[in-house]
Amino acid sequence: MNADPLGRPVRVLSLYPTFWPRQGGGQMVLAAIAEGLSPQISNVVLTRQLHDTPPHQNYEFLSVERFWNPAPAVWKEYATGVDHVPFWKKTIVTGLDVFCALPSLRRLSRESDLVHLHFPLPLGVSALMMRPFVRRPLLVTVHGNADVYELPRAMEPITRAVLTRADAVVSVSHDLARYLHDVMHVRNVTVIPNGVDVEQFHPGNRAGGDLALFSISRLVPRKNVDILIAAVAQLAREGTPVSLTIAGTGPEEDRIRQLSERLPGTVRFVGFVDEARKRQILREVDVFVQLSIREGLSIATLEALASGVPSVVSDLPGVREPITAGETGWYVANPQDVESVVSALRRVLADRERLPAMKRASRAVAVERYSLQAMCQSYWNVYADLLRHRS
Repeated sequence: MNADPLGRPVRVLSLYPTFWPRQGGGQMVLAAIAEGLSPQISNVVLTRQLHDTPPHQNYEFLSVERFWNPAPAVWKEYATGVDHVPFWKKTIVTGLDVFCALPSLRRLSRESDLVHLHFPLPLGVSALMMRPFVRRPLLVTVHGNADVYELPRAMEPITRAVLTRADAVVSVSHDLARYLHDVMHVRNVTVIPNGVDVEQFHPGNRAGGDLALFSISRLVPRKNVDILIAAVAQLAREGTPVSLTIAGTGPEEDRIRQLSERLPGTVRFVGFVDEARKRQILREVDVFVQLSIREGLSIATLEALASGVPSVVSDLPGVREPITAGETGWYVANPQDVESVVSALRRVLADRERLPAMKRASRAVAVERYSLQAMCQSYWNVYADLLRHRS
């Protein structure tokens, strides 16, 4: 890392709507920054308190402070997707967040050197409200789905206001940066791709047998896991030696389990898997499949690359970005169409002799472009630049 701009550890206040123990890609990025930049930074996370979370909690590389929101518990759990929460209830929760966070935000801002906001809403509004009283550099990381791609049109002006008033904006992918520039008219976006700890992932040495596919994701409709199951079922009926392992949790879990149980011996649903089990499965498969219709930058795909596993991905912005067709994977023209997925999987079968070379190329791309070290160094550069030019 470059020299500390303050001559001491930088005190970072991270704002995140729903932090641990609820997990997702954004939480993983925040935690990885805190660990990867330790001891150059100290990191306090301000987030919403849920019914089963304490107001204060310390972890090895960061601490968490949770503000109280009086909305019903089930409303505040909307981000998990387990229960359907209508938009008007989500609006009430996020509106309360803006004001309920202010007392803690004011105190913690005074104790920090800079504020790092993950997702512009709702806490970006709180941050802007606080700026006249406590001026700290404000960095916003845009992750993609929840904060931009799925954003209701009515919320775009507020999101744009947060992003254009921030001192720096980071996008997790080039596709997302183009969207921010072209659609939301946000200028001066820095791209810092999500990173994974490549040393934690190791290529396997599987050879021969059926074509072993793997999919892990949050089980929601936009991931098209049901389409993948239908495509594998069609290939199996044709006598193609193929198998599929599915991992994940979410509102579609029961449905995906039922679909998998109709194809015993071909499709295996394993539900939630911990990090060690996930890495083990990646060493045992040939190809990873990600059929999402939109992503900021899929960490699951990056983990597959780090494991030397080529990927079949949707030919859509954000989803396809880490994969080069013909070198580290294949594109699916329409991830919501079974025949389109079947066609892509047939191309995989036709390329089986090339799999060893593609596995090596996949691992090399992860090491060169998507390492945790590269991501942390890039964030450190942004932090240092903000502090050198702070007003």
